[in-house]
Amino acid sequence: MNKTRTRPLFLAAIAFGGCGSVGAVNEGTDITAADGLPAVSAAQNGASQPAAAGAGAPASVATAPVAASAASAPAAVGAAAPSVAAAATSGVATAPIGAASPGAAESTVPGSPISKDCEGFPTAGLVYSPGGTVLPNKCAPFHPTLNNPYAVRCVDAWPWFKTEYMGDNFCVLPPTPGKGIQLGHHPQGEDDAWFKAVSVGDMKGYEKAAIPEGWLLAPAAEEERNINIRHSNEGGKYWRTYNRMRGGSHHMISGTTTSTDTFKWGPGGIEVGGGGGRVPGSQRTDDNRPGSMDIPEEDVGLYSPISANVTVVYNMHHFNPTDKPILKEAWQNMWFAEEATRELGGVSGLPFDQVAGVFAQPGQIVDFHYSTTAPGDVRIVSLFGHRHAWTTNFSVWVQRGGMLAADPEIIYQSFDWFDEPTYQYNSEVKNPVAAWKNRSDGAHSGILNLKAGDELHFNCHIEYTAERAKEENSPVTPEENGPLRFANEAFKAEMCILFGSAVGSNGSPARAGAAPDFAKAR
Repeated sequence: MNKTRTRPLFLAAIAFGGCGSVGAVNEGTDITAADGLPAVSAAQNGASQPAAAGAGAPASVATAPVAASAASAPAAVGAAAPSVAAAATSGVATAPIGAASPGAAESTVPGSPISKDCEGFPTAGLVYSPGGTVLPNKCAPFHPTLNNPYAVRCVDAWPWFKTEYMGDNFCVLPPTPGKGIQLGHHPQGEDDAWFKAVSVGDMKGYEKAAIPEGWLLAPAAEEERNINIRHSNEGGKYWRTYNRMRGGSHHMISGTTTSTDTFKWGPGGIEVGGGGGRVPGSQRTDDNRPGSMDIPEEDVGLYSPISANVTVVYNMHHFNPTDKPILKEAWQNMWFAEEATRELGGVSGLPFDQVAGVFAQPGQIVDFHYSTTAPGDVRIVSLFGHRHAWTTNFSVWVQRGGMLAADPEIIYQSFDWFDEPTYQYNSEVKNPVAAWKNRSDGAHSGILNLKAGDELHFNCHIEYTAERAKEENSPVTPEENGPLRFANEAFKAEMCILFGSAVGSNGSPARAGAAPDFAKAR
């Protein structure tokens, strides 16, 4: 099925590095159009929608004095990003930013302004995200991005938090000290410089004259850059993670480093081997684990380690389809696990044959099909596929005992490179059903186990054609670009990578034979 989708016109000035998807704007949702939010899909974030939690504020909710005099008077929020229809929607509506204070009836929608009657706990001047079972808005259902006590939005707590850059809605308050940590990168400086200033209303660090070199990306520009940031954090074993990036961010690949050359944007590249534990990353402007309010029973005990006082290297890809500068900024809430008995492993599907090879010549339609055989029992916890503009279908499926079933076991399928989902597989999450004949993103729901001999397959269906270039408003045609190679460039290069998390080893991917029809549908 051939479906033409509206895309922002990337200006010809875009001619350098990048890697995939600015979060797609959810049409008709003011909260996303103003702040670059990808379609906040309960399914893509693994979000169940339980009933609102009961009333009652959590104990020891710390608040900050409202220091209006310390806050700079910001300019109006910048123009909205071009409107893009997302491939998957959650059916969760959100309310316009800055709407008039509602009554309880209007507060039943996640993301809407919270009336006094609907406050689960006082949010005005709150300093830390309290965690617990009480929602910020007790009249609305849990939403991992918009109504979550583990990632309380700055705009809900700090009336002074307004900048001229899109993405204010993604700022989140850090965990309560002793219960977790917040990492990230901000123009105010390293360690706790951002929190010390902004939590008391000092917004001067967001004034354009105060922002250091390299932190703003001009309209129509695209880049992949690294920055090292020192943190003064507590070490521990964490499970809950809530990553946020301002609009215009595509990927955040994070790791620890021993480098002392910090707080300067430099050439992009993936660095490994820092030895300080694992730092969560993201390929969406909002990424949540778990997507449900409660930790699924089968996930209790899982953890990832983080050392104290880490220096984090951030490999960031940004591209800016708007007519205003965008600010490079991110927040990472990491909550310590109450029980930590099983370290989480990874699903590593980076086929190295891609790095030195060629995906396609101009005009070609090709499939890059890979498989790996489970050497033993494996539980897949989450998956996400990563690719660029020329891949029209990213499919993942399981072949039990190496055999393709008459009714294929599709566990992940995505048709929109511009808004790439991450799916979680547990007893709490209900993912949308993959419907390849209708080009609908979807995935397996429930716990996903592999046994020894089961095969995990993934395929990228690549259409390197003039028709695809027109469909995606590409700044270059295949004929202008030449052979399609592996690189961090959204339109001038391609990737086909499967990442995720797992308990147990899944092996290494190798090229496989012809892809089945559902993996080539478009």
